[in-house]
Amino acid sequence: MKLRKPKNSLRISGFIRIVSGFVMALGLNLSLHAAPVTGDPQVNAFGWIPNSTNALNYAQQTPGHIGQSTPYVLFNSNSFGQVVLDFFNIAPGLAFFETRIDGVATGVNPHPVVIGDTIHTGGTAVASGNTLLGKVFLATQYVDIRLALGGERDFDFDWVRFEVPEPGVLSLFALGFLGLVFGRRRQAG
Repeated sequence: MKLRKPKNSLRISGFIRIVSGFVMALGLNLSLHAAPVTGDPQVNAFGWIPNSTNALNYAQQTPGHIGQSTPYVLFNSNSFGQVVLDFFNIAPGLAFFETRIDGVATGVNPHPVVIGDTIHTGGTAVASGNTLLGKVFLATQYVDIRLALGGERDFDFDWVRFEVPEPGVLSLFALGFLGLVFGRRRQAG
């Protein structure tokens, strides 16, 4: 003679399974967002050595400007197909942040600062003393930002990369969640 669990017990265990799946998914999602706050530095092929880096600007450690606010960009969030960034220019002069999406060189005019490169269109201009929060960039892999133009040349930094989550990871999450849902249905039936 088999003992059967009460229906409420089955509902509770199914509910616990769904909640635990959600918590795991939330943890996975948070790990996708665990990118360096100022992006990953990238090298250029032109031998250009800027005066600073985005991380130094953020930390107020720019050579010659220790303790001073300088232009920088910070990671806000990312999700499938996009990266959201925050731009800051609490410094003298206009800051023009150039943009490169998925490695595409969009410039057509020779760059006046980075010899051998071109000016990348679609950039972000931020006036002195201003911020621009939550700017969305549509990309499939990554968004690169650099500061190589603007009013105050001492604050230039080379490309920094902000990643888009890989669709493979998101697909695995979706499949795992579907497995939990169908497993619950099968158990309930």
